[in-house]
Amino acid sequence: MQSTDLHPPGFKRAVVIGGGVAGLLSARVLSEHFEQVTLLERDSLPKGPEARKGVPQARHVHALLEAGREALEQLFPGLVQELCAEGAEPGDMGRDSAWFHAGAWKARFVSDIRTVLCTRAFLEWKVRGRVATLPGVTLRPECSVKALLADPSRTRVTGVLLEGPGGEEALEAELVVDASGRGSKGSRWLEELGYGRPDVEQVEIDLAYTSCFFERPSSLPDWKVLVVYPRAPEGWRTGVISCVEGGRWLVSLGGYFGHHAPTDAEGFLAFAGSLARPELHDALRGARPLSAPVTHRIPSSRWLHYERMARWPEGFILLGDAVCALNPIYAQGLTVISKGTDLLARMLSAQARATPATRQGFARRFQRELARVLAMPWWMSTTMDLQYPQARGRRPPGLGLVQRGFTLMLDLTSRNANACRRFYEVMHMRHGLGGLLTPSLMASFIAYSIQSLFVPLERRANVTVCPPAPGGGHDTG
Repeated sequence: MQSTDLHPPGFKRAVVIGGGVAGLLSARVLSEHFEQVTLLERDSLPKGPEARKGVPQARHVHALLEAGREALEQLFPGLVQELCAEGAEPGDMGRDSAWFHAGAWKARFVSDIRTVLCTRAFLEWKVRGRVATLPGVTLRPECSVKALLADPSRTRVTGVLLEGPGGEEALEAELVVDASGRGSKGSRWLEELGYGRPDVEQVEIDLAYTSCFFERPSSLPDWKVLVVYPRAPEGWRTGVISCVEGGRWLVSLGGYFGHHAPTDAEGFLAFAGSLARPELHDALRGARPLSAPVTHRIPSSRWLHYERMARWPEGFILLGDAVCALNPIYAQGLTVISKGTDLLARMLSAQARATPATRQGFARRFQRELARVLAMPWWMSTTMDLQYPQARGRRPPGLGLVQRGFTLMLDLTSRNANACRRFYEVMHMRHGLGGLLTPSLMASFIAYSIQSLFVPLERRANVTVCPPAPGGGHDTG
């Protein structure tokens, strides 16, 4: 991710809107190409690993998938090792995850697909500490952006109008990056400049998840993550226990369409007992809670198709949840953000090599390339959610057939380690969907599909017993 031409002449300042993970990673990338990078955050910034108002999802389970972990390590060498040295849990996806998915337990095996388990607040705090020390980077908390500034022709964004502790201020910049999350005002700002609003694609899911910290028991199970997902469309409730820093478990219980976990201790535990499998409830019985349960609601998955707009101003891009906010149950958010900032790094470096004195057309090209990155995780997430008749969203022709095939592939991952490995590789963004189309896997899939016509799921996969981890679940590797 190192640029071959740092700080090209004439490119003095970039402004990043939003101090979450997307904004921090963007600031890190931009620091290689601009003399000054100013990151604007509406909240005050905590001095430690604490959740803040502007990131309510930080109180709930997150997963750093392999592609995201690798992107972070490239941007901040030694960060992953530092996280783990201070309490984050390294894990092997196949060995350390006990995952009940779509009606059966997934196979467990040593996959060499590495994850890092920690809280969102801890990760953001450590990344923010690294970004704050970068030459030329300034973090300005308690600053809200009110509008974009533009040249007289309104063809180029030239900065932002912000409101901070000292009042209103016009801050000029050659590039403005909106990484402000679901609450982004980017579409409104573009409309104010005369560009109209983007098409919006969304799938309404009425999801909420309630989370609580627990002290880890002295006798540890052989998993680091325990996941119980429903089988759509019959089941609506989900639960996750994840090891995180501080010797704690972070437990998130979720549900669609009004099936939302209560925030009282008794109701929280009762909801855990209503999941498709008893293992999560059993693990919590007798475990000591360390916090009160808190709830976060996600009404929909949403993609603002900026790449389709007829016109686009120079000097303004959006990424992260400001463009595409996915269902968090599928744990893709942090990794998709990392892939988006990796794209930004690669495109800026290529632009500097090709035409170091101009960024003409760069912003529009970025939005179009970002859409390619988003297409696969969006398809996977919404294809699964649209199995529920209650989910409201566009159902393309042939979706039912695709869902049937996808469900059979998920079933196959519960009895075939090769299929499970391939699924994890796609999930962790090692490969696109083509990773599921290898000849050996397709042969297994066809045979399994024929078998499924005659044999019920309960007899096809290990439904009743959680498979043990091979060689134990707590070797950090």
